[in-house]
Amino acid sequence: MPGLITHQRIFFESVKSLKKQKHPNYATHLLDIQFTNPLFTSSAMAGLLVPNLFDYIPGKRDIFFGNSIKHLLHSDEGVKIIHYMFSAIVKHSSHEPDEWLYYQKGFFYGYVSHWIVDALFHPFVFYWSGFPTFKDNRISFYRNQNLLFEYTVDQYMAYFFNSEPFDYNLEAMLPVKGSVQYKAIKDLIAGAIAHTNPSLKINTPLLLYTTLDTFDIAIKSVPFVYMIKKNRSPQFVKLLRFLEKRFYSDFLVRYPDGRRINRHILNLHRERWFTPTGEPGLHYESVDDLFRIARDKTVFIWKQLEELFTQQDHISVQQLSTVLEYSNAYTGKKGFSIDKMTLQNPIRLRN
Repeated sequence: MPGLITHQRIFFESVKSLKKQKHPNYATHLLDIQFTNPLFTSSAMAGLLVPNLFDYIPGKRDIFFGNSIKHLLHSDEGVKIIHYMFSAIVKHSSHEPDEWLYYQKGFFYGYVSHWIVDALFHPFVFYWSGFPTFKDNRISFYRNQNLLFEYTVDQYMAYFFNSEPFDYNLEAMLPVKGSVQYKAIKDLIAGAIAHTNPSLKINTPLLLYTTLDTFDIAIKSVPFVYMIKKNRSPQFVKLLRFLEKRFYSDFLVRYPDGRRINRHILNLHRERWFTPTGEPGLHYESVDDLFRIARDKTVFIWKQLEELFTQQDHISVQQLSTVLEYSNAYTGKKGFSIDKMTLQNPIRLRN
């Protein structure tokens, strides 16, 4: 959350923004050059996907934030994940640059973009869609509402933002199994996860007599899940509604009709809202405002990271956290995850 369409549109706007910087420096030019390479950009697209990738694995969800691996990537521990990837790329770049390094670095920038966008959008989404509390612990209900909110924003980004439709590309976010790109990306994120939490191994075969692991199955599941979520066939929708009455699954939560989305939840009228963690300050930002803030912040942080890559500096987790500005992708504030949120004003959405 936000959805893949929102992440993809902000990413491309951030890349375009590199060319419009008023005071470009060598880091800006290096980023611009790298993003003109389709292979680098396609790896970055995979980086946009992977923080949410493991929610596409079939399975029961007993926790509000979805899959436990996805939670690790978005929690305070997520900074350690990013630090591991940064350090691995710096270490590799001390040798002759090669295709492997190029893919991993592109993936890294896409991943960081996802982290920034989540940290900025999540407080807004949680405030207006709601979340479980000790008094109201309806996990499935609030999970459903969060996904519907996310998909509504996605449809707005696809058809209405800036009055320009956006031709998003889901297939471009999926690396091809067996390719050098696939292996480089998998190696980087699997290493980062295992380093941060040794009990989680996404590159170990799940079943006997198969080579498919958690990462492989998640990648293969994405197109199938989106086929379910975006299918408008009346017969198919009728089947999904029949299943909805019997059990809850993230996979049964569909995208709303793009022509009839609930625009009120986008806060285009600039109603006041509060950070769910209860931090001081008032907010009036709309989805449009958050989009532009996220784009500008992404470019700003990319430039700082490129300068560090150029200097081949080995930095600490704390130093990297300072550069990233946001200590987790749920609230942006270290030590304040979902369980510390208190303020909400949910608007009911219907599937």
